[in-house]
Amino acid sequence: MNTELIEHIKEFLNKNDLDGIIINSTNEFLLEYNMLNQNARYYLTGFTGSTGDVLFTNDKIYLFTDTRYHEQADNETDSDYIEVIKQPLNKSFLNALTEIIPPYFKLGINSKKTSKKFYDELLKSLQSKNSSIKLTDNDIVLNFVQPNSIDNYNVFKVSDEITGQSADKKFEIIKEYAGEKFNILVTCLEDIAYITNCRSFDFDYTSIFPAKAIINEKGVRIYSDCSLPYIGEFYTVKKLNEFENDLKEITNETIFIDENQISVYDYKLINNTNKILPSRLNLLKTVKNNNEINHLKECFKKSDEALKVLYEMINSDKIYSEYDYYEALIKSMKENGAKSLSFKPIVASGANSSIVHYTSPSKEKMVTDGDFLLVDYGGYYEGGYATDTTRTFIKGEPSDEQKKAYTIVLKAFLNAYYNKYPKKSSYFNIDKIARDTINKSVAEDYKFSHGTGHGVGISVHENPPRVSCSSAGKTKIIENTVFSIEPGVYKEGWGGIRLENTVYATYEEDKIIMNSFSHFPFEIKLVDLSLMNDYEKYYYMKWQATSCVQ
Repeated sequence: MNTELIEHIKEFLNKNDLDGIIINSTNEFLLEYNMLNQNARYYLTGFTGSTGDVLFTNDKIYLFTDTRYHEQADNETDSDYIEVIKQPLNKSFLNALTEIIPPYFKLGINSKKTSKKFYDELLKSLQSKNSSIKLTDNDIVLNFVQPNSIDNYNVFKVSDEITGQSADKKFEIIKEYAGEKFNILVTCLEDIAYITNCRSFDFDYTSIFPAKAIINEKGVRIYSDCSLPYIGEFYTVKKLNEFENDLKEITNETIFIDENQISVYDYKLINNTNKILPSRLNLLKTVKNNNEINHLKECFKKSDEALKVLYEMINSDKIYSEYDYYEALIKSMKENGAKSLSFKPIVASGANSSIVHYTSPSKEKMVTDGDFLLVDYGGYYEGGYATDTTRTFIKGEPSDEQKKAYTIVLKAFLNAYYNKYPKKSSYFNIDKIARDTINKSVAEDYKFSHGTGHGVGISVHENPPRVSCSSAGKTKIIENTVFSIEPGVYKEGWGGIRLENTVYATYEEDKIIMNSFSHFPFEIKLVDLSLMNDYEKYYYMKWQATSCVQ
């Protein structure tokens, strides 16, 4: 632990009459996959997960993690200094934080790294406890650490053949939906990438570049310090520091915002004479056109091809370490056309496979007979769209327990994927089929500790849609939305199994059907057909017959 940093934060609390402060994992663009060298929470705790924030008080440091990261947080943090708050499934950071904070507590929050929606909900919860929030514009951790940052991004324009629509065409569609006179604030980097058709592979695990935008009926102003290519007739580029002044100058007009994506800092720049309405820009990005679907099909073919190397390695007589598999996977992905990774690959063996987001493949941990090898990976190709696939392999011959657990997860996937859903169905219904299949078949010490899926697009975790058992999953399944179906079970100290395919939904008469991008086979050695009914056997045989490995 960096004790000097801890004392620096305590000094800040005392000078500002605060009882505690939130240390964020994100950056000023509220990005999920923030680079670790720009992640304040990482410098304080050493925890490398993509999400999870800290409540720092004079007495304790609380790290809040969702179910994907419970084991990882325990392994990566110092329990002498940090208490890991393990949020159960369907319990948000907001709810967990509110429970921890006592009455009459004075809390500091970074206004540039907190969304307007989160701030409003937290403020309401704390006021009921007679507690208060003080906003700060500076990151006290990064100001102390002073990390290096990327100054120059190589931004390129994706061809209209891949995106299916030019940037100018997208502006015309936005204008048609927004009305005669409007302003739309765009602070989500994936939305910026979408409306500009521009990408960059300089930011780890994403294809975006730093920028903000203001769209009105005349055109789109992009605010960025990057050198950008020509975007379109209706697009102009300005420096990022001009965004604040231009936003302040908008008065007596309608402004559309996304409260989940705009920071408190940016929101407070809006003149109070304006009418504020919710933006639906992210829904345009969520529904993929035929060009995007066809491009993703080609990307997943390359991604499937990359995984064959690991399939051959684990079925050879040679013994490899986790790290050997990890290195071989990354090399194979690049050889098969990946320009970048869409997230840090998970290559976990044996008991490590129970850690849902295990991202520290070991050179010492050898994958030996009877070990699971869980591989969750994805890449970016020339279009800057993400792929995401998970397979669980076995080294040597499996035990009966391993076969049973794997087959149950496979049944969950097959039932969720091949079911024909009524058109009124929601993503919640997909989760329910998978979760019910698992819950009725496994013992209590096996946990299905995450949602069944998430949207996939320019971001590997695109939102919407959410395939989950929470209220976020209760939105109607829309044709040509792209998302993962990834049931799993995990038993601490024993191992875990996850099977994930990224799919897109299409309408077939009065039903919704799923179409997988990946066609990698399931692990035949781990399948116990006696545990399947006739429909499940048929689904399994159908999948294997059309797989990319024969």
